[in-house]
Amino acid sequence: MTKNITIHDLAKVLGIDSSTVSRALSDSPRVGAKTKEKVKAKAKEMGYQRNLLASNLRTNKTMTIGVVVPFISRHFFSEAIDGIEQVASEEGYRVIISQSRDSFAKEKEILDGLFMNRIDGLLISPTQDTRDGEHLNQFSQNKIPVVLFDRFYENSNMSKVVLADRKATYMITDHLIKQGKKKIFHLAGDLESTMYKERCTGYKNALFDNGIKYEKSYVKSIELYADNAVVAMKEILEDKNNIPDAIVCVNDVTALAIIKYLNESTEYNVPEDIAIAGFSNEPASAIITPGLTTVDQHPFEIGKTSSEMLFEFIKDKYSGDLSSKTVVIQPELIIRGSTASKVIA
Repeated sequence: MTKNITIHDLAKVLGIDSSTVSRALSDSPRVGAKTKEKVKAKAKEMGYQRNLLASNLRTNKTMTIGVVVPFISRHFFSEAIDGIEQVASEEGYRVIISQSRDSFAKEKEILDGLFMNRIDGLLISPTQDTRDGEHLNQFSQNKIPVVLFDRFYENSNMSKVVLADRKATYMITDHLIKQGKKKIFHLAGDLESTMYKERCTGYKNALFDNGIKYEKSYVKSIELYADNAVVAMKEILEDKNNIPDAIVCVNDVTALAIIKYLNESTEYNVPEDIAIAGFSNEPASAIITPGLTTVDQHPFEIGKTSSEMLFEFIKDKYSGDLSSKTVVIQPELIIRGSTASKVIA
């Protein structure tokens, strides 16, 4: 059985105190550069591995943060995680990534596990069903900082990094109106969710500012999957006297599914008959024909900014500065062929 090399073994071989070895391996300024280099070289040669558990117990830190997202596979969240990990790596932290699959019960289960694993901070994009932060109290009560990103809930006093969602759908709807569209439907998410409520408000405000009456029946709330979008589109088209000339979709997944369905399975074409706009600038939105008009949410920036905020709190943890902060990322409208003006001969 191979013996685990300890700092005492290194100290004996090097002929120095074990406390000096420990400081050298921890890059303490109390140890000179030459000694550090000698100690680290010998540690590598002898196969020394630092006992992280013992170190964590001494510092009361695990050098780990938790990240919880609804779906890791979604382009937005994979990009956001990339931004998060970049900052965490620079800070010398490991990242535990979990997905709730948009299930509140699963989210609670994950959070309990992360809490028991003594993470130093938490980044979370809550599920659509998350209505308050009660299940996050165990973190705040133990001075473990939490930052929400992308999604949040009303009256939350937790720090967050979010997109200007209301502005984003306002921009899309206003663009469609300027293309001559007047009967604009909105394919929405769960309107009990703060984020989707904000996006619907942006849609309404754009109609109002352009003198177009808001019709409640034009807003269809669905689960945001491709199949659900096609079902909703079929239902909309059943009323031949009330066919929309444009649809604002709350994500690209639904918008892309509708474009494919309309062009391949109906008499309606995009954008000649019905203009379609999405939300999130998925990679496929630039590949499909016609290209999808959408909003770039800058997910990498959201992830990076939320991670930077979290580490500010982690560093200030013991000074008690865990005050609530909000950073709002500005959207960018990406105009492509799916909303082009109808050509009149």
